[in-house]
Amino acid sequence: MMHSVFLCPPGPYALLLVIKVSSSFTETHRRSVEEHLQLLSERVWRHTIVLFTRGDWLGDTTIEQRIETEGKALQWLVQKCGNRYHVLNNENRGYGTQVRELLEKIEEMVAGHGGCYYEMDRKLQQEVEKKRRTVEERGRERMMQVQEQRKDLRGLLEVEEQHLSEFRIVLLGSRMSGKSSAGNTILGREEFQSGIRTAKCVKRQGEVAGRQVTVVDTPGWWRNMSAKDTPELDKQEIVCSVSLCLPGPYALILVIDMSSSFTDTERRSVEEHLQLLSERVWRHIIVVFTSGDWLGDTRIEQRIEAEGKALQWLVEKCENRYHVLNNENKSDRTQVSELLEKIEEMVAGHGGCHYEIDRKLLQKMEKKRRGVTERGKERMMKVQKQRKTLRALLKAEEQHLSEFRIVLLGSRWSGKSSAGDTILGREEFESGIRTAQCVKRQGEVTGRQVTVVDTPGWWNSYCVKKTAELEKQEIMRSVSLCSPGPYALILVIDVSSSFTETHRRSVEEHLELLSERVWRHTIVLFTRGDWLGDTTIEQHIETEGKALQWLVEKCGNRYHVLNNRNRGDGSQVSELLEKIEEMVSRNKGDYFCPKESNEGFEQGFKRENLHVKQLKKRSEEEWNKREEELIERMSKVVIHFERDQPTLHKQRRNSLEKSPPTMSGGTPAPSEAASSVWNYESPYDLSRKKVSTWLKNTKPENSISSGYQTESSEAMMSDRSSEVSEGEMSDRTLQEEDSDEDIPLPDMVDCMLHDLQYSKV
Repeated sequence: MMHSVFLCPPGPYALLLVIKVSSSFTETHRRSVEEHLQLLSERVWRHTIVLFTRGDWLGDTTIEQRIETEGKALQWLVQKCGNRYHVLNNENRGYGTQVRELLEKIEEMVAGHGGCYYEMDRKLQQEVEKKRRTVEERGRERMMQVQEQRKDLRGLLEVEEQHLSEFRIVLLGSRMSGKSSAGNTILGREEFQSGIRTAKCVKRQGEVAGRQVTVVDTPGWWRNMSAKDTPELDKQEIVCSVSLCLPGPYALILVIDMSSSFTDTERRSVEEHLQLLSERVWRHIIVVFTSGDWLGDTRIEQRIEAEGKALQWLVEKCENRYHVLNNENKSDRTQVSELLEKIEEMVAGHGGCHYEIDRKLLQKMEKKRRGVTERGKERMMKVQKQRKTLRALLKAEEQHLSEFRIVLLGSRWSGKSSAGDTILGREEFESGIRTAQCVKRQGEVTGRQVTVVDTPGWWNSYCVKKTAELEKQEIMRSVSLCSPGPYALILVIDVSSSFTETHRRSVEEHLELLSERVWRHTIVLFTRGDWLGDTTIEQHIETEGKALQWLVEKCGNRYHVLNNRNRGDGSQVSELLEKIEEMVSRNKGDYFCPKESNEGFEQGFKRENLHVKQLKKRSEEEWNKREEELIERMSKVVIHFERDQPTLHKQRRNSLEKSPPTMSGGTPAPSEAASSVWNYESPYDLSRKKVSTWLKNTKPENSISSGYQTESSEAMMSDRSSEVSEGEMSDRTLQEEDSDEDIPLPDMVDCMLHDLQYSKV
């Protein structure tokens, strides 16, 4: 680019900055343009004209209208160029007036500069030319070195006659590097899906030049991420990929996209991900550069030298084994034949050996994967049962909201703004740039009003102390933008990145800026759902480990997956709104208010009885808390009871089909009300009686002889009173509930109700 100005000496009169008018021009594009033009110095702007192509796309719209509607990014660019711009319709090249008008604008600009052209700084010019000569010289040296190396290997191949009858190849690389396209080019046909993420390893076979070729495509990693930030499922797939071409691959092809710069950050990322397969892997790797058409007349050796130490280190780590593929020209089979020759030469250099699989590591990984699959299924069933149980228990409390008030929370780059756009079904938030202040947008979704508030994100590795005060204030202010308060706080997590203990602490600290009560109103929203492929979100949760599992359970196992790339799929948004309604029902219609102080007192029969006076002193908040604890424990018990008691499960599996009692704790029906104050039963007493009766009616007749012992309520109370302190229930893992496995379900729930009734009297 810098060399371009030397090709029209003494210097160009105009630099035309070409912008396609049919595409949006965002802040990201603006920054990219600014940084690249700045390579030619600040003076370049005085000689630049913005040239909009695809003029036919505008129709009857003027270019000025387009500039105004596009927003600040494009407006800044046009003003930076002194409001010099022009439109070309490349579909109508015979229309000569559009070119003449452009030349007139160039003349006007030059006249305004006193006839001066753009001239690069001489010192900078000399430095650029010197660097170009050095790169060309080093490129020639590298090419000669590689040619000598290949000559020796070909001689060895001819002597030992170790021509391969089959090729076993594994493709590795970052996301969007062109792995799948490279696989298609090698096999000579479309076998791998390009343009979408490879979530799991894919094996394909075919005949190439008369020999059998097996190619395994693998999930890619983010090119600037370390291995510790890559999801565990992806790392497992990479390790297990070599088992798909037993007894082992002859070559592992590391795919690098030649159209992008290769930095030291990317070098470290490659090194860490390949190290998952052990240090031995480097002896079997060939670097394949895709986007070969990007090079033009430049040799690959020149590109390697020009890129600097990071790419040079990688090529030398692979003992100067590299190749270029042009995936746009799949019909050129010579590029594939030459690649197979290089693989044969490498194998000959290793005495015909393939990459040896670490059997112990593979067995360990396979066992881990099976465990994850099983636990994922268990989690899915558990959550489904929990939702079903709560829907049944809270049927009388069911909420059908006419409006949804939602606040989006999460770390930077988690996909909050894109999630907001997906929920509203249109572009309302600016994706790709940082949200510095809260932004409120509204719209109608499935016939109901939806308000969404986007918030500034925090760095996912930062504790709350390191987050700027202004950002913390914005997070706390967000809930006031959807008055009287949001029904749901959506915690956005990017599923394409690993979720570590550091991330967990960061989330916990930032959410608790809004008080401990925030968790009752929070749903975890996983973005980049396309990243999962055929993997269930439950498998991802189980694989990621305790940090993510803690978060999901802290939010009451409320989570959802969004694919922001598929906004046309309205069902994913409808299901999210349904889950929000279920949560609101669980919260008795309450919205989130961090400073809420409900000092209302229990309203009942106003009698002079001492028992009634005590009830009136209890705040509604205390009753709600008791009922919350009851529902929470009941839902967990039902789930674990059905899971851990297979014999009784068959007898009780339809228990939820029976109409459960209301948990609203409202005024008793006349038939239930006592005529005397001495027979007065509180709403809680009635709830207890209803639930106990309902559950006991489901108890099988043979439960006494079923081998499960029944204990008295008094005995069970003493056992459970020391089980958990108040406030720890939500943090306790579900496994700890297994201590109840010998207690029949109805008696257990009766005990809970009894315990809750008297624990705070």
